[in-house]
Amino acid sequence: GIAEAPPRPTIYGESLRSIIAAIEDWFGPVVMGLDPFDTEKMMDRFERWVGNPTARAAVDMALTDIKAQAAGVPVYKLLGGWTDRAPVCVRVPTGNADAVVRSCAAFRDRYGIVTFKIKVGMAPSEDIKTLRAVREALGPAVRLCPDANQGYDPQTAVRVLKAIEDLDITLLEEPCPIDNDRGRRLVARSTTIPLMGDESCTNLAEVRRQLEMGVVSVISIKVARTGFAISQRIAHLCEAASVVNLCGTQADSGIGVVCGAHFAAACRNVKMASELTGFMDMVDDLLVESPKVEKGTITLSDRPGLGIVVDEAKLTKYRI
Repeated sequence: GIAEAPPRPTIYGESLRSIIAAIEDWFGPVVMGLDPFDTEKMMDRFERWVGNPTARAAVDMALTDIKAQAAGVPVYKLLGGWTDRAPVCVRVPTGNADAVVRSCAAFRDRYGIVTFKIKVGMAPSEDIKTLRAVREALGPAVRLCPDANQGYDPQTAVRVLKAIEDLDITLLEEPCPIDNDRGRRLVARSTTIPLMGDESCTNLAEVRRQLEMGVVSVISIKVARTGFAISQRIAHLCEAASVVNLCGTQADSGIGVVCGAHFAAACRNVKMASELTGFMDMVDDLLVESPKVEKGTITLSDRPGLGIVVDEAKLTKYRI
């Protein structure tokens, strides 16, 4: 089975070395000899340890790849089979308004992508100007999903949201600090623009808490941090609360993107374009055949499992 565990030490506290150690010392040994289809047993054994989300998620996804290969079906079929494709959005770095407009237009023209995750949160006036410029330049057919990464204080978030109410914003991601419950409620009550949880929703318990607070209308599921098993539980919990999902990115290579695309295709509650384009920022990939974005969509093959093959020569070339 294949999967990817991206180290993000400043976010999840995991490094390359810690991920390897966690898999070699803990999560790998406890699944050796286990039937890959015994998912509940796997999860029970993983609960002996705290933290290490991407390490445990990678083992879960690799076992799912094995299960799907054994069953002779693609992973997206094994997980639910809703569709065989995943519409995608692309992250656009912050910058002056003209540069952001050009970047969005280039992705639209080359890949057919019409949903843009535009980084905001540092300069409110410039953020408003940039979003307005993109809407005016590209028209009503594109979807704007600004991501503040908790950059605004609650009062600033309210001001920005009011200033962009007329721009048909699809969502605003994490407008203010995730530990400011009072502020998050204030922001949510002040706007009709859907708010999305990401950093506030890294596990099942956090998702439940945000849903109970009523401060999110969309939740980003990142299979790199919750694997397939926990991600399914998150999606079901959200669906019961009438909150929709998209699949986020962890700066994944093609391997992680394919994992996310399979989950997005499998799950009917993933109703929004998913952030499965990070691999396009990389100079190379580890796969024999990298994902392809055409007409704004990744279409999955019907090959069993994840349907991917690692290029051994590239693996050797980039091995650390």
